[in-house]
Amino acid sequence: MARRHDVQNLLRRGNIWYWRPRLPVALSQSDLNRKLSFSLRQSDHHRARFMARRLNTMLAEMRFRRDLYQAQ
Repeated sequence: MARRHDVQNLLRRGNIWYWRPRLPVALSQSDLNRKLSFSLRQSDHHRARFMARRLNTMLAEMRFRRDLYQAQ
């Protein structure tokens, strides 16, 4: 069973960690496909947390830049 942990968008399936963020409405083609999911290929929770935090930061920066660009 999939289980969520303290880092946003981090999910464990079996012994492997996945990063699963929501896609912005502009990028999703339907309401059914609103989440991106890919394996971090890590069984170590500490490494997976580090990777997920970096990916979350990158996603937040992309959203911020998009919002900044749209405001101009």
